[in-house]
Amino acid sequence: MKLTARKDVNLDNDYVDVRYRELTPEIHQIFQICENAGSILLCEKDGAEHRVDANDVLYVEWVDSRCCVYTKDDVFTMPIPLKQLEEILEIRHFVRISRNVLVNVYKVKSVSNGLNFRQTAEMINGEKIVISRHYRGALSEAIEHLVKELTQ
Repeated sequence: MKLTARKDVNLDNDYVDVRYRELTPEIHQIFQICENAGSILLCEKDGAEHRVDANDVLYVEWVDSRCCVYTKDDVFTMPIPLKQLEEILEIRHFVRISRNVLVNVYKVKSVSNGLNFRQTAEMINGEKIVISRHYRGALSEAIEHLVKELTQ
């Protein structure tokens, strides 16, 4: 197997192009590695390290200089800045809805208008999170993109 890598500063997004004669187990493993890149988060809880699948994360909140990672049943922490985690999770359909919160668009059950024109995102676990006015467009765009993706 031959591997070629080229740096191209003019690219908008990184991508991997795999060319093969036959889909072997090794080639299939390469696909899995690429598809899962950035999907496992190394988190902490009660002093122990945990591997959390990004697909299980409902949202992430920046609290006390740490990222709190919320799943349906648990809360973990990560000692990295929210901006850094946002860059990792961007390809996993996470979008910022306020200065301190990223949500997994796949886990948003509904978006509703509340008092004083406040919008909230209801997550699949019933938890409601306020959407900042500044980030409403980004969430709407992400949901529209997801709907298009799922209906194709």
